[in-house]
Amino acid sequence: MIIKLTEEEFNEFAIHHPNSIFFQSSYWGKLKQTTGWIPHLVGLKENDKITSATLLLAKKIPIFNRFIYYAPRGFLTDYSDYKQLDKFILEIKNYVKANKGIFVKMNPLIIYQERDTDGNIVENGINNKKLVEYLKKLGFDYNGLTIHYGKDLEPRWISVLDLMNKTMDDVKKNLRSTTRWDINNSYKHGLRLQEIDETRMDEFKKLMEHTGERRGFIDRPLSYYQEMYKNFKKYIKVMLVELNIDDNIKAYQETKELAIKKLKQEEQKDRKKDGLLKELQKQIDSADRKIKESEEIQKKYGNNIVVAGGLFMTFGKQVVSLFGASYKEFMKYKGQYFLNNEMIKYAIDNNYDAYNFYGITGEFNEDSPMFGLFDFKRGFGAHVEELIGEFTLITNSFYYHIYQLMFKVYKILKKVKK
Repeated sequence: MIIKLTEEEFNEFAIHHPNSIFFQSSYWGKLKQTTGWIPHLVGLKENDKITSATLLLAKKIPIFNRFIYYAPRGFLTDYSDYKQLDKFILEIKNYVKANKGIFVKMNPLIIYQERDTDGNIVENGINNKKLVEYLKKLGFDYNGLTIHYGKDLEPRWISVLDLMNKTMDDVKKNLRSTTRWDINNSYKHGLRLQEIDETRMDEFKKLMEHTGERRGFIDRPLSYYQEMYKNFKKYIKVMLVELNIDDNIKAYQETKELAIKKLKQEEQKDRKKDGLLKELQKQIDSADRKIKESEEIQKKYGNNIVVAGGLFMTFGKQVVSLFGASYKEFMKYKGQYFLNNEMIKYAIDNNYDAYNFYGITGEFNEDSPMFGLFDFKRGFGAHVEELIGEFTLITNSFYYHIYQLMFKVYKILKKVKK
């Protein structure tokens, strides 16, 4: 029989589970409570040991006093053990029914079919098509093999860099040449990585707001990030990339001085290389221009400037890059390359199995509007993970059909308002 679990025992089971991710934690449940969801931590035990568990989020539909349920990123169970899976799903169905549930949704962190860095299907790779068919036989409605954002509650396509038994040298070997250049270049600008707490969350919010306006998405309120930090304090890292102008100018001056030194050495030689002399002079002129630009930026913005940032979750076996943002004016400093390279180092140094760049779409051609995001992530050597998708188990057909009708009306009214 399914039982309610304490926060401590649920988190201990969740953090060590093969499908561990921060969505399946009591911390996520508490965060979602602030937006009207009710968390249920439930599971099955055998010999006083948890065998399967899940966070269920419930939201009340006030008109007819019923609830919808959602298991973010799916149940923590062994999907390859159909006997165990059958038992747990039946228990979940009964629990949801007993607690006035209309349906329960889930989107498991299970690969549908294995893909490489370019999104191509790996021959003889992981394949879970049979699992999809089995879940459908158990009564789940399937949302299908979606491609774009917005079709699922969480992205069906993600980008993941495998770090198991790897060093930074191993990661560097798999970097695309342009990505390697951008990373190396980012370290020449006097960038610094700063981990912040709730006292500086407004700076991160401004950065996200700017990026939202630039990329066309509506950002969350400051209170959401503050609550996220409060609830995940042990497992969250909010990082800002700062440009220190004094360090920036110093780096350019060092480049200039080195070029001047080489130029003088070449000029003293009997056989001068005109091409090399011109190239060295270009380096000197470029450094002068950059020094002047930096001095103007310093007058306008001060000495320390936030250029990029990100919010990362470290619950379980992977570091998840959940949010990333940059100021357009300062993108030339390659802050996101610097940030992700530093956080990959952090993941390796702290023995994480993977660095999860998180959401992408299932389109991998250059004409896709989201191609740039995918291309940035694959430049680090990350492979595409196509997940099995979203499933809905209906527990009350009558109220489910009413709910669907209400939701359609809501979407129509929302379009009319626009």
